[in-house]
Amino acid sequence: MRTGYGIRNMKQLKSYALNTVRYSALQGEFWMSFCVIFSFASVYLLQKGFTSTQVGTVIAAAGIISAALQPVVGDIVDKSRHVSLHLAITFFSVLIITAALLLYFLKLPFLLTALVYGVMVAFLQVLTPLVNAIGMHYINRGVDVNFGIARGIGSLCYALISLAVGSLVEHYNESVIPLIIIVIYVLVIAAAVTFRFPGAEAKTEETGETEENEKSSAAGPFYKIYPKFMVLLTGLILLFVSHNMLNNFIFQIVQYYGAGSTEMGRVAGLAAVLELPTMFLFTYYLKIMSAGNLLKISGVFFTLKSLVMYLATGMGMIYAAQFAQMFGFALFVVSSVYYVNIKIERQDQVKGQAYMTMTNTIGSVAGSLLGGWLVDAKGVPAMLLVSTIAAIAGTFIVIFSAEGGYGRVRTGSSARTAS
Repeated sequence: MRTGYGIRNMKQLKSYALNTVRYSALQGEFWMSFCVIFSFASVYLLQKGFTSTQVGTVIAAAGIISAALQPVVGDIVDKSRHVSLHLAITFFSVLIITAALLLYFLKLPFLLTALVYGVMVAFLQVLTPLVNAIGMHYINRGVDVNFGIARGIGSLCYALISLAVGSLVEHYNESVIPLIIIVIYVLVIAAAVTFRFPGAEAKTEETGETEENEKSSAAGPFYKIYPKFMVLLTGLILLFVSHNMLNNFIFQIVQYYGAGSTEMGRVAGLAAVLELPTMFLFTYYLKIMSAGNLLKISGVFFTLKSLVMYLATGMGMIYAAQFAQMFGFALFVVSSVYYVNIKIERQDQVKGQAYMTMTNTIGSVAGSLLGGWLVDAKGVPAMLLVSTIAAIAGTFIVIFSAEGGYGRVRTGSSARTAS
């Protein structure tokens, strides 16, 4: 089993750095768009006359649609000889630009506004596994790219654009949001279509088969080929029900402990910053532990965060709970992508990434609907208790279904193989 980066000379180091910068640009631009479309949905739609319940309904409906679309799109990209990851990313980006143009230039009626914005949210979530998969696509073919650093840049860009868009909306109004989306997605398309390595497309790293031959049909339905992976997804959905309850209702949580929007911003900012070290150092973690075991650890820290917030007696413990983000969500984000790369056969890789992303999507829908009802009907403590129970149940399922072992995985410039 080989470990380490395997950088042998300055030329290879420069290539590694340049490739990582190029992929970081795609990740950074995509997560900026995620922030603008998803996090500022309430800001935009409330100003268009929507109620909070209606905003939640739009987001939940979009999540259901995207959950259905993600594995379908993944299957098409995996099996088709004509639909590449570059083409799929470009296609959905163009659709999002079209929706943003409609919102920016036309005064749409209420229902059409809901439909168009919902389409943007749905296609945004469909893009998530595609952006992750294109990085692993080239890493598997011997291209030196550090996925963890690129994904960390994505989180950093998310935080930075949040501050920038907040100021722009305050200075102008909510109508600037579709314009920002258009600009970002032009950059996403440019980054996606130029993130190519023709030499790496010629053959696969291990078999020497052509890219075209690699696009073959699986020997049956996905759930029958990977039954244990499907069990793992169930556990991850429960973890994300918990995670999204905490994130979507953080304002209500801090209000319960006597704080306000300023403290809410600090809590969210602290969590985002704490993600970065884990993502930047993830390649080193893979040297000492398998992606499956890292997934198990992330589940434990999802539970720890929810438990501390449930037991909190004041804002001090709420802030302390955010430190679990380092080895909870941050560890999951990268280890889940590598886990699919190890455990799912290459002809099913994109679909596997889509199913993995779908856990967050379903968790977001269920967490939003259940969490909102609990806060209104039973109060914040009841919501935090249910969040903790969901996290505990999810963690147990992940621990018993995530498989260890290294399998076939590249960390960016060195291969790991089972010893």
